[in-house]
Amino acid sequence: MPMPYYVSPEQMMQDKAEYAKKGIAKGRSIIAMEYVDGILLTADNPSASLHKVSEIYDNIAFAGAGKYSEFENLRKAGIRHADLRGFMYSREDVTG
Repeated sequence: MPMPYYVSPEQMMQDKAEYAKKGIAKGRSIIAMEYVDGILLTADNPSASLHKVSEIYDNIAFAGAGKYSEFENLRKAGIRHADLRGFMYSREDVTG
């Protein structure tokens, strides 16, 4: 019976970080800039069906770089999370 290979946790984290960096490096850049009236998010996007920059919920923006399937899943999870939080709280709950 062959012995399973042992990979140290440090090596596993380093491999995951390297994989993520390579995926992001393949993607196209995103620029975020703050100015007096708000923020500006812009991205190089040759596809009409690909949404790299979008609003998640009530003044919360999302921009993704890398593989579309990966950041699309993150965008959808962010929308679900923000919707749940938005339904639990109201602007009237916060004073100050």
